[in-house]
Amino acid sequence: MNWKKSLRAAGLVTALTFSLVGCNTEGSYSPQEIIDHALQETKEPLTYYGEYTMDMGEAGGKAQVKEWSKDGKRRIETISENGEHNIAVNNGSQIIMYDVVKNTVHKIDISKDGLDDFPSQRDQLEILFNTVKDTHDVKIAGEEKIAGRDTYKIVAKAKKNDTLIGDIEVWVDKKTWVTLKTITNSAGNKMTTEYTKLDDSAKIDDAQFTIDIPKDAKVEEISVPESESVKLDTVKEQLGEFLMVPEENGLTLDGISLDKGIEDRSEYTFNYSKNGQQNISVTVFKANSNANKVEPVFGEKEMDIRGQKGSVMDENKFRSISWQENGYQYSIFIGNSELTIEDLVTYAKQMTIVK
Repeated sequence: MNWKKSLRAAGLVTALTFSLVGCNTEGSYSPQEIIDHALQETKEPLTYYGEYTMDMGEAGGKAQVKEWSKDGKRRIETISENGEHNIAVNNGSQIIMYDVVKNTVHKIDISKDGLDDFPSQRDQLEILFNTVKDTHDVKIAGEEKIAGRDTYKIVAKAKKNDTLIGDIEVWVDKKTWVTLKTITNSAGNKMTTEYTKLDDSAKIDDAQFTIDIPKDAKVEEISVPESESVKLDTVKEQLGEFLMVPEENGLTLDGISLDKGIEDRSEYTFNYSKNGQQNISVTVFKANSNANKVEPVFGEKEMDIRGQKGSVMDENKFRSISWQENGYQYSIFIGNSELTIEDLVTYAKQMTIVK
């Protein structure tokens, strides 16, 4: 599991456009009530055409975006300040991404397994607020107009400075509950998304959710990688001698999964439970001494683990420790949110060599 890559992407996820729908009622609301409305599932997705700007700072620069949404389908056209031009369409069964400049197309089939790896805008906002509900103070900061529409402004201020996700500002449309503007500070990078136009009475033709792909375009079908369940003997054959947390004091190994990581390396994840509940997950793979050094993510700190120079991440309900030892890279993650970094270090100290 490439968790550092996932953490770096978290900031970009929060910068995406949130096309969220709820019902409109009169009266004053608490921040949580506004969020609940924005996250509320509806029988009929909102149909609209929108235009917005994205400023992703050093992570990605600035871009102008056009968006069409109808019956759960979406089309997004993006033109960046450096001349990149991309068109992405989700037609309900397939995601098609067309790079106009490079004349390349990537297609992803989403009809079988759903969108677990491609969360909806509603899901993204829900993940964001669930992540910060215990680490940030959330309040209503007034009412403002964005793209000529009345909005509630919600501010989530981080309770401490050295956190992966910093202060967040969100402007939610009073009528549609679409999030019209967001400002996030994640992994040390400020990102701003702001609608300049939102037309919720637009007539959108289904043809918008198709792309006329040139005959000379390079087309690639992308499959979503799946984890493979493996036996301990298989891991031993592939890795040789490595460290493993023993099944002691009620800790039980539920299973081992194999994932293909960076450069197609084999990463093995050991999932443990205790008292019938998920407890920890441990990943191990052969370290590549020639690989480019991965810079620490914001909020990651150094710590001595098993006499080795390691790192820890302690962010709300996400805690992990990582280190290299005898040519292997190890990470231990919490499966039980009550566990502390000290608990993970204790598990690391208990690890023994398997042959």
